[in-house]
Amino acid sequence: MRTRTAGVVDLAVAAVAGGVLVLAGNLVAEFTAFEWTLWAIEVILALSLVLVWGYCGIFSFGQAAVYGIGGYSYGVFALNLAEHTGETLSALVVAAIAGAVFAAALGYFMFYGNLSNVYVAIVTLATALVLFAIVNSTAGSAYRIGDAVLGGYNGMTRIPRITYRLPGGDPTTLTRVQFFAVCTCVALVLALALRFAGRRPFGRIAAAVRENETRSSLLGYDVRRHKLLVFTLGGAIAGLAGGFYAAWGRFMSPTVFSLKPAALVLIWTLVGGRFSVGGAFVGVVVVEGLSSALGGPSGDREAIVVGALLIGIVLGLRGGVVPTLGRLWRERLRPALVAGEGSSFRRRACPGLDPGPESRRPQDRRRPAGAVSEFSGDRESGAQLAGELEEGDALGLDGQPGEATRAGALLEVRGVSKRFGGVTALDDVTLNFAPHQASCIIGPNGAGKSTLFGVLTGYHQVTAGTVLLNGEDISRLGPHRRARLGLGIKMQVPSVYGALATRENLWLAAYAACGDRSAARRHAGRILAQLGLSEAADLPAGALAHGQRQWLEIGMVLATDPSVILLDEPTAGMTRDETEQATQLIARLRSRATVVVVEHDMEFVRRLDAPITVLHMGGLFTQGSFDELSRDERVLNIYLGRGNEQPGGSGERAGRGNADAG
Repeated sequence: MRTRTAGVVDLAVAAVAGGVLVLAGNLVAEFTAFEWTLWAIEVILALSLVLVWGYCGIFSFGQAAVYGIGGYSYGVFALNLAEHTGETLSALVVAAIAGAVFAAALGYFMFYGNLSNVYVAIVTLATALVLFAIVNSTAGSAYRIGDAVLGGYNGMTRIPRITYRLPGGDPTTLTRVQFFAVCTCVALVLALALRFAGRRPFGRIAAAVRENETRSSLLGYDVRRHKLLVFTLGGAIAGLAGGFYAAWGRFMSPTVFSLKPAALVLIWTLVGGRFSVGGAFVGVVVVEGLSSALGGPSGDREAIVVGALLIGIVLGLRGGVVPTLGRLWRERLRPALVAGEGSSFRRRACPGLDPGPESRRPQDRRRPAGAVSEFSGDRESGAQLAGELEEGDALGLDGQPGEATRAGALLEVRGVSKRFGGVTALDDVTLNFAPHQASCIIGPNGAGKSTLFGVLTGYHQVTAGTVLLNGEDISRLGPHRRARLGLGIKMQVPSVYGALATRENLWLAAYAACGDRSAARRHAGRILAQLGLSEAADLPAGALAHGQRQWLEIGMVLATDPSVILLDEPTAGMTRDETEQATQLIARLRSRATVVVVEHDMEFVRRLDAPITVLHMGGLFTQGSFDELSRDERVLNIYLGRGNEQPGGSGERAGRGNADAG
């Protein structure tokens, strides 16, 4: 209901704004309407970056380049077919398609090549500069596509304006005021579409990818595919803007691929606010309005003033103009949330928000018993969740345990080796993790535990051997595909969406499992209550105390209804009470899933009372219960650094090693 109401409000605001702008366009001078049309086109271009960078976190310098591709595509198509068809609206469609295809091709190589954001920015900027050099060198009549002469550094000229033709009628060219109205309406419609998409699963998953790609993959989302989809849609919007620009100026120049346009798109978005569609409008109007006012004799000061404005906004208004004003307005309307109970709760529930020595302590340092927040969730969340598991309704959507979870799953590692260059991190490791069993993996630093965990999760590809899940070879599958097969993973450092609400974290996990918004919302609410985090539902997950984030991540894993759960040091940073609750939780989880724990805390391992595998120097050293291993001199030797024990298991090879060491 809240989303529907917000959509109605957005529609009403857009309708009023559109009406006012169109009316103003009819009242101002023709040149002013001409300039405003360019601003509306630039808003469309800025919206493409809001989608790509603001929604999905893809830092692209290439939106202006795609804009240029769209403009040249419009020019080529319109020059060749306008005389025959009597309209150029189809050329706008071609411009959008050309932008989408170019962005998809570039994005495929970037995202499936696993480039980080820094390299994405470099590649997109380099692509723009390469296009500038190529198009700039196409001067002369030989460089033409049909009737369209590319023109090189002289540019493409005589590009037709926007023309439409009704059935049985004559071609009609839009006037400047009509063109302004069309561009304004298109910008508003796109802004509404992005606002709507941001509230739907598409936008919520994009936000998840932006905040934490690793966690998104571990929940089962195909991060590369989603980034490619967003980048392609952003390319379509930028290409459409380029088509409008070509029709507006009736001219296309290679300078559209140069550094200045690429930087301007970023400046508009930063000034207005990259997370806000309204920021695209404000950023363009503020920056271009200043540039227009500083034109003429004072034009030399334009770069200085715009640069100073950008620096001031980045330093003073970190989120941009629109998000900052929106935040101040909400605080003015709801002072009780800032000065009353809400602020008090934030201090109690999230001590990390308060400056001081406590907030600067390493997060993975174990706190003494009783050193918990006043917030009851820190103390009771483990007990609540463990109790719900005992009753049998904490896992599974809509309160029903999933089929995979009821059956458990067999996870096997057969002869796995992993080498990094000349270093062997794992050497012929074979392990079986049976259904309905909790298992611990221990070993000294450098034993290969983290590498084995990476092999199980899919972040490391095996050099030799296979990893099997219920008999299916998953050795070459990525993390998101393993998650879809029932692998739930908790990282050593809590991997949550820090900027998103606690409730949203759990919704994303539940939605990854069921694909139904309503069921995911109900399941997220149930897990939220079981974690004891209901009061913090609307707080950013990054504002929670460390122990609460640990429980939140465990809750996210459970919300995906896994059949195998991998836990990397799940009690790091927890108090003794919280560690005890985690022990109880894992003990109950084993009845519903296969649980594999990598841990350093020997007291936790002892309390868990599960079969233990000891790794040493990349190999399987021995296996047994805690009592058996605590009496094994060979195990004590490798932990205390005595002797020169070699991996060999509990058989003859291990026995010879012990005898030799003795």
